[in-house]
Amino acid sequence: MNENSGKTWRVIDLINWGADYFNSKSITNARREVEWLLCHVLNCERIDLYLEFEQPLFGKELSTFRAMVLRRVKGEPFQHIIGKAPFYGRDFIISPDVLIPRPETEIIIDILKEDIEKTSVLEIGTGSGCLAITIELEGICHQQIATDISKQALTVAKSNAEKFKVNGISFRCHDFLNMPITSRFDVIISNPPYISDHERHTLERTVIDYDPEIALTDYKDGFTFYRRFADQGHDLLNQDGYMLLEFGGDNQADNIEAIFTARNYQVKFYPDLQNNLRVVKVTTSK
Repeated sequence: MNENSGKTWRVIDLINWGADYFNSKSITNARREVEWLLCHVLNCERIDLYLEFEQPLFGKELSTFRAMVLRRVKGEPFQHIIGKAPFYGRDFIISPDVLIPRPETEIIIDILKEDIEKTSVLEIGTGSGCLAITIELEGICHQQIATDISKQALTVAKSNAEKFKVNGISFRCHDFLNMPITSRFDVIISNPPYISDHERHTLERTVIDYDPEIALTDYKDGFTFYRRFADQGHDLLNQDGYMLLEFGGDNQADNIEAIFTARNYQVKFYPDLQNNLRVVKVTTSK
């Protein structure tokens, strides 16, 4: 795209050009990413792009869009470029201090909706706060504690809580692996670091260069947090309570099952949209 060519660049021209360019760089979901970038530049919704598709861009808007495209093709995730990420139909503030919310994690919300209303929920490793905040916004639970070891992540989570005007979440800085929790809960949820120290060196550059490493890996075999959940769960769950834990897919399922069944839990696995096992429900055995 040459800004100085004299060509008038309309919204629809930029969508088509950007989608072709991103596709040529093997960026998946190319057209949708271009739309997100344009929506950010124009401060509008996706539908507005097509209602005003002949609107031209000039000067600063065009330069800003071009700069964002260049950042994207160099590998920076579009979520970091625009400072937000979609989760369960809402846009959450993000930063390099938090894991970018993934669609796979939305399964936890869907599972919670299948059950009766919860009285209390504990989230370990809240990051951007997208899970805890969605739980309140969806009316699943209005009494939650959401923890994270990172004070910077908690700052982002609190910003999102303020954005969505939720006030039923107590955000706390806590080191789950090394500090006790004395309360009991109906549900414990977590998307803990599950990438092994060996695997983290094989991650895509868009992940390893931009997501916080502490949210990706336990620097060991990837199962440290699950062992801790297994050790602590009987003392943390109310009667008929359970844990919903995300993990790394089919290749981790056998180890996850062994960790919990060895400590007298029952497990049930849930697949993601790609039909890979992604979330385990852990309950205390009768």
